[in-house]
Amino acid sequence: MAQWDDVSRDRARPATLCRALAASGLACLFAIAPALAQKADPTAKPPAPPATTAPAAAPKLDAATREAAARMAAPFRLSSADGARSCGFSLKPDTSGPGLAVEFDRPACADIGFSAQVVAWLPDPSGSIRLLNAQGRTVAEFTEGTGGSYEALREGDGVYFLANPALAEGTEIKTEEVVGDWDLARQAGAPPVCRVTLLDAPAKGGGFRLNVANGCDAALLRFGPTAWDIEGGNILVRGEGGASVIRFARQEDGGWARTPERGRPLLMTRP
Repeated sequence: MAQWDDVSRDRARPATLCRALAASGLACLFAIAPALAQKADPTAKPPAPPATTAPAAAPKLDAATREAAARMAAPFRLSSADGARSCGFSLKPDTSGPGLAVEFDRPACADIGFSAQVVAWLPDPSGSIRLLNAQGRTVAEFTEGTGGSYEALREGDGVYFLANPALAEGTEIKTEEVVGDWDLARQAGAPPVCRVTLLDAPAKGGGFRLNVANGCDAALLRFGPTAWDIEGGNILVRGEGGASVIRFARQEDGGWARTPERGRPLLMTRP
């Protein structure tokens, strides 16, 4: 109770002082000014609003970049490595935001999480395609692969492909071209680590059946290849349940190589 009495006396002091000074003609305001000093200064500037990340300014593109953009701009198909998630994705040569315009069906691309951040693109001097966010930062960088396709490896996310459907049609392979026996080796000229047979028979869950010979490399057996399919001019070998996929791209010598390599290479050639 004593604590609250002390507070009451403190609040009463300015008024008491006012009455004491009234006879001398001094304004009460001067007496209570110290008590009001604890209140906010009305002349003080309000705190600055929290900083926000502003969109990047439109870039000044040189002639070489514009020429590369005109050459690379086209309708593409963006897809995950296993082909389970895909959507149309067009690169335009027109300036937009921090780079050049992109046009795609966002609802259709919703399953590809990073696509929600993409607002523009730019060709890189190395020949790759960079997809940018509103601040001009690279969300995914696609390097040129085979058959008019580009591939990107996003850490902790997976491998994605940009494929030009018009170019892919010219490199599309037929089932009868690839059915039969294939040897898998770690490098050209090395002894095979496994032999697989691509069958022209439907597999459970989609694609075609695949047989694995006895004596295969233990790592491949853990992967458990059970089916194969064709997509965008590539051969996709699927593991048990379809969750894991190895993608093989056609080579100039007629063989196939895992793409991207991601460590140890894996080649597929006829016995």
